[in-house]
Amino acid sequence: MHDLTIAKKSDWEELHKRGLRVIVDPLIYRLGQIFLEGEHAAGDKKNVRWHAVEGDLGALVSFFDLIVLNDQLPAFNYTDTFDMGLNFDDSLGALVNRGDKTLVSVNVDYEPYMTAKQAAVEQLRSRMADGPFVGEATARDIITSLAAVEYQWEPSLLGLENELPNAKDVVVARFLGGVLVFAGYAQQTGAPHVLSPRRSRLVTAASIPADSADPAIEADVYKEVRRRLRDGGAGWREWDVPWTPSFLPYLLSRMNLYKEGPDILLERAKELRSRPAVKRYRELRESIASEDADRSTEAIKELTAAADIMTRELDSNRQELELTRSMFVEVLPKAVGVVVGVAGGGLVAGPPGAIAGGLAGLVGEEALKAVQRRLWGWVIDRLPFRSARKLLTRSVRAEHELSSNLGTKLRRVWETGPRKV
Repeated sequence: MHDLTIAKKSDWEELHKRGLRVIVDPLIYRLGQIFLEGEHAAGDKKNVRWHAVEGDLGALVSFFDLIVLNDQLPAFNYTDTFDMGLNFDDSLGALVNRGDKTLVSVNVDYEPYMTAKQAAVEQLRSRMADGPFVGEATARDIITSLAAVEYQWEPSLLGLENELPNAKDVVVARFLGGVLVFAGYAQQTGAPHVLSPRRSRLVTAASIPADSADPAIEADVYKEVRRRLRDGGAGWREWDVPWTPSFLPYLLSRMNLYKEGPDILLERAKELRSRPAVKRYRELRESIASEDADRSTEAIKELTAAADIMTRELDSNRQELELTRSMFVEVLPKAVGVVVGVAGGGLVAGPPGAIAGGLAGLVGEEALKAVQRRLWGWVIDRLPFRSARKLLTRSVRAEHELSSNLGTKLRRVWETGPRKV
């Protein structure tokens, strides 16, 4: 059973009404699931599964940060991607929703899903004219990362796979198609599409495009994004979110690593939500993703002070808690020529929160081409448009440093495993 079903265009507004304000990349959930299950559940795949976690520790950091910063989060058709054949409540939901309803299972019905997929495939087909979807190094990184987490979703690309030269290109196309579908969901709700550091790097490299599987040169990729946005004119917003505490180091420092497992870590992450300083920080973090530009600007001014206050209350410091930095990128309706929205089939001037209209028929082809030249895959044409927003995450520390410090502690907790029920 699902908690919410999207059966028609107007149903996307239900996410906003229920306070589900971010669209989370499913790979973040998958890494969280592998960790919460513990080593014993991995059986003879334990080395492979831990290698997947260790290779993308930033996704696990993002998972626990999302848990602390949100009372509820949407998970879209999760068991179509992982754990096929299981109900959500027997899969990821069973691990996270103990004692509450942190993860809301959302089913996107056939019609809205196919609408999003058709738009994604059309966008991929148009990209093919420019050559390979991504460079060789990025393609290898995508294929390796998907295999490590046992990615099972192999959707039809509506015949596009028959036009691709080899199996590698099909895997990459399916990966990008899935990213575009989730970007389309975010575009229709106005919620930010939240990506972990590794996924942020891969998606952004594909958007420019650039061959950047190496974290050491990801700064060049983001530098190019900023240049393109500066030259883009009205309708583009981007800024670095003020320093962002990550809660995982704090939580681990309070764990008995040899007696307490990942379920205890999760419980303590949920408990952090009620701390007064954390609640204030949560409110401001939510405001920076507001569609109200003035509200976002004010929140940004206050966020650093709130982060410092929260860190002191947790008896910690910035050096311990700063593992990631975030960059917020938004394409507003003005960039694609949409001045008013469409609701119920008619043109209306909508306030923030109103579902904006379908791009097809409203936006000139040249306007869309201009947007796609800036950042491919940020706007999904032929889908209803509210805004196209991404919260990109970058690791502050080198991967080997994360692995030797944070990774060592996390593995000990993972090996201890959850309590037997």
